[in-house]
Amino acid sequence: MLHGNQKRYDLGPVVDGDESVGGLCLEDARARANTVSEMARKGHNPESFLGACAAGISVETHLKREAARPKPSWSWQQAKKEFLADVARANREATHVDYRKKLQPGELSRFDDRMVNTITRNEMAEAIAAVHARGAEAMSEGMVRTIKRFWNWLAEPVRQDKTNVADGVMTKLQAPQRTRVEIGEELFDPEDERGDTPPEIELGRALVIARQGYFPKRISLGIELMLGTCQRRRAITGANESRFRSYMEAEAEQAWYVPPYFRKSGTKRGNRSHLVPCVGFAARAVDQLGRMLVYDANYNGWLFPADKRTQSERPHAEAGLFNDYFSIMPGVNSSPHGVRYAFATYGERDLGFRKGEGSLILDHLEGVEPNDVTGQFYSSDPQIGRKREMMRAWVDWCDHWAIRAAEEDPLLLDRAYMAEMFYRARYGEERLERRIAYRKKRGWPLWDAACDKTIALSQAAG
Repeated sequence: MLHGNQKRYDLGPVVDGDESVGGLCLEDARARANTVSEMARKGHNPESFLGACAAGISVETHLKREAARPKPSWSWQQAKKEFLADVARANREATHVDYRKKLQPGELSRFDDRMVNTITRNEMAEAIAAVHARGAEAMSEGMVRTIKRFWNWLAEPVRQDKTNVADGVMTKLQAPQRTRVEIGEELFDPEDERGDTPPEIELGRALVIARQGYFPKRISLGIELMLGTCQRRRAITGANESRFRSYMEAEAEQAWYVPPYFRKSGTKRGNRSHLVPCVGFAARAVDQLGRMLVYDANYNGWLFPADKRTQSERPHAEAGLFNDYFSIMPGVNSSPHGVRYAFATYGERDLGFRKGEGSLILDHLEGVEPNDVTGQFYSSDPQIGRKREMMRAWVDWCDHWAIRAAEEDPLLLDRAYMAEMFYRARYGEERLERRIAYRKKRGWPLWDAACDKTIALSQAAG
């Protein structure tokens, strides 16, 4: 009996006679059994004692040999596969993508086919330093965070017997300090002062392009909804009709109750929704998206349902749906997330928002509204009233810049010109030249059938 568990131990072969030659005589077998029983009673594992007896060496020598023998573990490749699979199971898709990228750099290929329990902190530090040395300093810092999480996972009790990774191996792993750059050494560039906030005209151009119907209707309306509500990509693509309410007390508006799941770190934010008033073109986009839904046996309410060809089990489109469309818009260099920076920056500068007040819409202060979702409450609560004022001012500001964009660049309204720009952005200059030569040789117009339906609605921008 060892630690409350009954166990059987092999004492070795038994031989006849009074001498232990080629095995154990009865007297020696009894003595060894008594020793094993006494060790187990005191809580000591007799495995080392029996192993030493079988090898004919001292217990000390046996322990040294065991310590020197390689312990079972996982290879670097297997460990990464198992870790990333568990990350995908327990975390959001963006977290999985980030971890996978942080474990991809070529500098880590030095560990291919190595057992993870043999990889030292100093070896990992050398790989991190190599990434830092090629100028990817932020990347090296992100790799450190991921590697630490990776090694902690490998050492968790549920799998430590399989990996034999000791606790705390990478605890003190660090990336080299960033290269010092004094602010002010470079020439002054107003664009740098703007930070991640896109120029006003870019938002105007994006809104014009969305309204012209160059993209699939659902995509164009989604871009309008994003510009008009300033919510995160995953909140937009995960929008469900059931989360929008219209009230007689506030005609031509939609109240969007964004669930915690679609907010950043939403699983840690409780179960309170974040209320976003949809006004102006944002409310009209919600209405038109609702009209596109098919109310049949397969109805699920997702405004941006997942493509039937997708392999994901997620019922709605993935968060990056709009990124490709933004990337091919001429004169628009920002990502969808830039809309949120713009709301905070220009709201304070142009629209009278108090410092930090943009958080009421950007959902950094979500969950503060009471649970009342009646129309009377929506139309009379002071805090919601302030949100409605902010969003009215914002959509009017966006409309103003859309008008400015169209006035400054009338070609935004030229379908043939925009078709060429989308084609060039998607396929490149060389393929565009081949198309021009091919169609010119046959006497065909460069663009036809509504400009090839604006290049098949930009081929879903893929």
